[in-house]
Amino acid sequence: MRTLGPVESGGELAWFRAELLRSILKPRAFARELVREHWGLEGVIAALLAGIGFSIGLDAVVILAKGISPVGFLGRILVEGFLLGIRLDITAAVLAVILFGALRLLRRDVTIDQSFTAVAFALTPLIVTPIAAIPALLDAGLLLVSGLMLGAIVLRVLVGLGLNLRSILPLPFAAVALLVLLVSGSLVLNDQVSRLRMTAYTMAPSLAPRLTAAPAQGKRYDVEGTGSLVVPADWTFSVRGIAGEVAHFETATATLNVVRGRVEPLNTLDRFADDLARGERLGFNAGRDERTIVRIGDALAIADRADGTYERRHIALSQFAIEQGASGFALQFRFFDPPDPDAAFAQAASIAVTVSAR
Repeated sequence: MRTLGPVESGGELAWFRAELLRSILKPRAFARELVREHWGLEGVIAALLAGIGFSIGLDAVVILAKGISPVGFLGRILVEGFLLGIRLDITAAVLAVILFGALRLLRRDVTIDQSFTAVAFALTPLIVTPIAAIPALLDAGLLLVSGLMLGAIVLRVLVGLGLNLRSILPLPFAAVALLVLLVSGSLVLNDQVSRLRMTAYTMAPSLAPRLTAAPAQGKRYDVEGTGSLVVPADWTFSVRGIAGEVAHFETATATLNVVRGRVEPLNTLDRFADDLARGERLGFNAGRDERTIVRIGDALAIADRADGTYERRHIALSQFAIEQGASGFALQFRFFDPPDPDAAFAQAASIAVTVSAR
């Protein structure tokens, strides 16, 4: 068993660097050695570095996608990177335990050390994730190239994980183990999966379907700092002076608030939508909650629909959140005691589809 000892730290560190490079550049050769080698602390360090590299690279791409230079956020990016590195280490350990338990149920003789090593060293390609930000940093027009590089790195991780599992397990068991790890990992790292997904949509908005609805008929309003939208004549317009709210419309049974907010540089559109909706959701109990990603005109939007109760009253909520660089806005609909929630959601969509964002 190899460890990083204080006496031979130079030699051990050189060996460890070589093994990291081999796990990245020669995954097949590295995987063949898994049965014979037992890494201890090295696996922990490998997962830590992978988390740091992945976080730094993804954060940089997210910021660049907003047209902002990441240089001013370097300190925060590094802190976020270290925290994700620790979290990825814990995640690798949890996944190793899940894998070990699943294989024991299948009566396969695999040690917890082998399980952890297979997971931890499969993550090492994530160390080079910051390289993916370089094209977008050099030229904003190369943002899609950065996205393709990110996708290639993630795909390489999956390939490495498959090779590592295959090296310690027969093919059928390796396939089962890979499925277990992918499902478990996507649940444990759901927020990072969501960030990758939203970053992909930001780089290629055409991946999202257009919002399909019959456009509302009525009066077109120019709303401060957002653009314009068409609202039916029976909706009364007002400006209430509430912080963040730039327009308010209402009928006897529904309200529409147009609210603006600042987009945190490291946050993706889905997180921005969550932040704006927090006040609307306070005290609301959803029995049905749906989220889709759509395009409204040329803008990417998060469309949320929820049907539930607020203080024992039937309420249907609909929100369309749109990001505009360092800021964004949302249309927040609230329908009171709707006889047909789907009809209410359709009316919200008919207004939202008329938005012309600046």
